[in-house]
Amino acid sequence: MVQVARMALRHGGPRKQMYKSFAQNSKPYLSGSGGGALTGGEQGKLVIDEDGVMNTYYLPGATTLDDGKTVKFTPPYRFYLMRSPTTDYSNADNFYKPDFAGKTFTVDINFGGDGASCGCNLNFYLVDMPVPEAGQDNDHYCDAQCFPGLGCCSEFDMNEGNNEVQQMTNHACTNDYSGHPDWQCNKWGDPELKTHGSDFSPGGQSTIDSTKSYTYSQRFEVENGDFVFTTTMSQEGRQTVLKMGPGSSQLNAMFQVIQKGMAFVTGYWFAQDMNWMDGELCGSGPEHCNQNPAYISNWRLTSNTGPVPSPAPAPAPAPGPGPAPAPGPVPGPGPAGKCCWGPQCSDCKEDSSNWCNQGLDNCWQCTGGWCPA
Repeated sequence: MVQVARMALRHGGPRKQMYKSFAQNSKPYLSGSGGGALTGGEQGKLVIDEDGVMNTYYLPGATTLDDGKTVKFTPPYRFYLMRSPTTDYSNADNFYKPDFAGKTFTVDINFGGDGASCGCNLNFYLVDMPVPEAGQDNDHYCDAQCFPGLGCCSEFDMNEGNNEVQQMTNHACTNDYSGHPDWQCNKWGDPELKTHGSDFSPGGQSTIDSTKSYTYSQRFEVENGDFVFTTTMSQEGRQTVLKMGPGSSQLNAMFQVIQKGMAFVTGYWFAQDMNWMDGELCGSGPEHCNQNPAYISNWRLTSNTGPVPSPAPAPAPAPGPGPAPAPGPVPGPGPAGKCCWGPQCSDCKEDSSNWCNQGLDNCWQCTGGWCPA
């Protein structure tokens, strides 16, 4: 989920090795007992419409609403799309790896009037995990940045952004990067596409008003042997279209991996130096993500040979962030348990009266992981 100080390079500034990663600024959800099995609100039930069939999968640890049709995102966790409600990320068979070839993936995104500002990064992407090593986060994760302790593998960023920008980036691993003989994967990404202020921004001056719900659709197809990836954002009869390919060797290399099956990862993180992504509208200074919630709803995966998916009915406005909560316990979803920071439910708050132990939501705000009693 990263780019390398591209803003500095494009504007003639000094070359800074500012490798920033979702994996370094977020944590996996690790909980459950008996092999990582989850119960209750921890399961993260997610319903995906696949060619008209409503199938149930899971984003363990995620907050889902509307009987699994909507995911509410807040920092700092990353979630993996699973066939069953488990946090056993060592077993590749536990992951649901959608067959995207010849398909169109569509969701409705709602930042609300003041959601996910500059410095925030809401995302979903594909990586070639799990790797054999548990890694520093004990989740068998990998991506194209090849960080020590995190593994190294192909990464296809279908979406990352906030209410100022939407970006798609291909990070193939061909080990043939001119000028970077040490790179196994393309850390910067090629191709990369992103919106501009006239395409997407808050307030209604652009084609897509990011303060309102919009439909985000991505078509995977092959044209004369080349992978073509088309992203369409639509809202109230208006559209913004961004197209990768044909003719990109890096994109074609990625498609070979996509066809074999890749893990779907999604989440929300933030950093003060997110300018590589949103600098066009947010500037080059330190950024301060408001950490307000964002919502992704009406998940669907349809065959390109079938009917083109139409935008879903406009959802009810997402609740705003509201006033800051008063001090004291705030009940959260899920069963009784405790908040932990180490692998396998270690390094926990043992005092049941501790604020972090008052529920899953509180634990997340403490940047911990919820372990049921």
